[in-house]
Amino acid sequence: MRAHLRTAFIGAITVLALIASPCAGAQSEASSAGAVSVEKLVTAVAKRTGKKFLIDPRVRADVTVIGQDPTSVDYATLLLILRIHGFSAVEQGGYVQVVPDANIRQMPVPLATGKESYPDAEYVSRLIAVKNASAAQLVPILRPLLPQSAHLVAFPCKNTLLLVDSFANVKRIEQIVRGLDTGGAYTPPSCDGMEKPSG
Repeated sequence: MRAHLRTAFIGAITVLALIASPCAGAQSEASSAGAVSVEKLVTAVAKRTGKKFLIDPRVRADVTVIGQDPTSVDYATLLLILRIHGFSAVEQGGYVQVVPDANIRQMPVPLATGKESYPDAEYVSRLIAVKNASAAQLVPILRPLLPQSAHLVAFPCKNTLLLVDSFANVKRIEQIVRGLDTGGAYTPPSCDGMEKPSG
């Protein structure tokens, strides 16, 4: 009886192994489908756009794109993919530099004046003038709405906000500021001492 049970048990395990084996292979295939390294993705975009790229050695990731051939993405989509993986890109001196997004605040990102259009995931700088509220008091309200890679500071003398973030988020924050910038005209503190040359 024990031998019969042991044989049945071994047979059941063998059947389960045979069933599980193709499933495991299918899962492995599914997980690797559409996966490509950041370097290969950037290479494909460089060929399609003619842009030249410099990739920071810390930029390493496998990218999975579902519903599209990863090598067919355009530049705007590349910026979005980079952002999702914690990277960013900025053009300077004829090259697109791909860096960790923690470094983007020190990079020469474009200054958006409100008239230009950029890809949603491209990082830009924006000066937002505030008329009726205190810019300094808006900073703690707005800061939680920004990612760690973004930068937000108030210049009290001009009652102006300086924001560095993706173009899409800059537009969103600007709309929120316009909604909060109500009431009577705000008079910023005097900054005469700051404007006088020292010595």
